[in-house]
Amino acid sequence: MRRRPSFPPRWIPRLLWLLLLPAVGGARDKTDIIVLNNGDRFTGEIKQLEYGKLLIGTDDAGTLSIEWTAIAKLTSVYTFDIELIGGTHYFGTLAASAEGRHLIVSQLPEPIDIAMVEVSRISQLESGWLQRINGSFSVGFNFAKSSDISVLTGHFDATYRAPRVVMGLRIDSTSTTSPEEGTLDRQSVAYTYQWIRPQRRFWAGLTSYERNEELGINGRVQLGGAFGYYLRQAPTSEVTAMVGIVDSNEWVEGEAGSTNSLEGLLGITWRVFRFSSPETSLNASMILYPSLTESKRVRSAVNLSLRREIVEDFYIDLSTYYDYDSQPPDASPAKDDYGIVTSLGYSF
Repeated sequence: MRRRPSFPPRWIPRLLWLLLLPAVGGARDKTDIIVLNNGDRFTGEIKQLEYGKLLIGTDDAGTLSIEWTAIAKLTSVYTFDIELIGGTHYFGTLAASAEGRHLIVSQLPEPIDIAMVEVSRISQLESGWLQRINGSFSVGFNFAKSSDISVLTGHFDATYRAPRVVMGLRIDSTSTTSPEEGTLDRQSVAYTYQWIRPQRRFWAGLTSYERNEELGINGRVQLGGAFGYYLRQAPTSEVTAMVGIVDSNEWVEGEAGSTNSLEGLLGITWRVFRFSSPETSLNASMILYPSLTESKRVRSAVNLSLRREIVEDFYIDLSTYYDYDSQPPDASPAKDDYGIVTSLGYSF
């Protein structure tokens, strides 16, 4: 059985799991008016537009998901962040235009008339901060009697949007137990802070904690920054690229103290959403970390997740991950780690 390492931050991800469960806050008044192309009319709370669907909170029917192309008019006295396909942001209340499928955004110094086909995302601004958060969490468990191997997984992600700022938190945990190896943990906590700039650009601050016993990493803490660009923004898809630099501190199994290194960062993410029944989404990301201080060392992390809705807000998720290190700090572990995970989750 592999010896348990003694790096103190083992408890950090587990504590965050307890502290960062989604909270439920009071909603604002449901006075927004939504008119469909066929003339149907709804009164409720415009929660957000993302990946081609508008979420509306109602008193009688709960939360409704309506395809963006089916909506003719929106009216609201509350303030929203309206993001266009090209990356331009406008901030203001919403009013219907005399021209079909157009929005009037009442911002200073004067209102702006926007074709709805050009709108990529709408986010609440005037409601409480809890209402600006959306995300999901999921859990999974697999067990094979023939090999006596069990895998317990957990995932949490949340995104907060404010004027010119986007914050994201992602937590992943995988524990694999087998008779030969005992329990091996793979855990990560990543936080990003984005400053949105004109013309699809953004600056990002990055910090993360990782643990991967399969690769001999008892703990890794990273802090860095990056420049990002939206290569593609459309109502149902988004492609983002980043380049930056991170400072990395590693604690290796069986060794005292940490090792510091400087690494480059090259990353790309791809998100696709298909509005249908049931709803389906695909998220993919790949990040390369070429070392700037350790000769020829390159690390990479690849994640792919396919999500399909079962019933409203509940989904089944099939995901895979692949971690690679060309020069692991501990010579005994393998250079790569990968897995396939099936889990059930809830989006909020």
